[in-house]
Amino acid sequence: MNTLIVYYSRSGSTRTVAAALARGVGGTLRELVDANARTNLFAAVIAALFRRSARLVSPDYDVAAYETVVVMTPVWAGNPTPAANTFLRTVNLTGKKVLIVALGESGENLATSSRLEKMARDRGGQVIGIHHIHGLNSSGKAGPSATAEELQNEGGNLADLLREPQDQEN
Repeated sequence: MNTLIVYYSRSGSTRTVAAALARGVGGTLRELVDANARTNLFAAVIAALFRRSARLVSPDYDVAAYETVVVMTPVWAGNPTPAANTFLRTVNLTGKKVLIVALGESGENLATSSRLEKMARDRGGQVIGIHHIHGLNSSGKAGPSATAEELQNEGGNLADLLREPQDQEN
């Protein structure tokens, strides 16, 4: 299975899951780097709330060499990040299997995953799954926060899920 893992990570939790997934499936990592560093959390949340796009540094939307594309994004204010919006509004996913992974402080967010799924389908992708992962609590609000080990385990679990169909074929 030839897998591309495309991710945006502001605080590092999405990067940790993406790296563990890449190790587990032998996939290629592609980080979406926002030209706006999004250091101001309030401004970042507002951009996500209004479903803005981002200007990416050295964007690469070519996924032709891959059978499966995993799109990973944090969830800000119930929305995908501007970097994920830009990627999904631009990439051609025709004929590609797409796995969507959303990381958020509250875990599952059906509205966000529904928007991500629609964006991927609108770009021609065949969505094979949507996964929600409880990420880091970076807002300063009281509440649980995932540990680095838990995030790595989540990446390993995703790798197992992606390998299952291939294992059944062999």
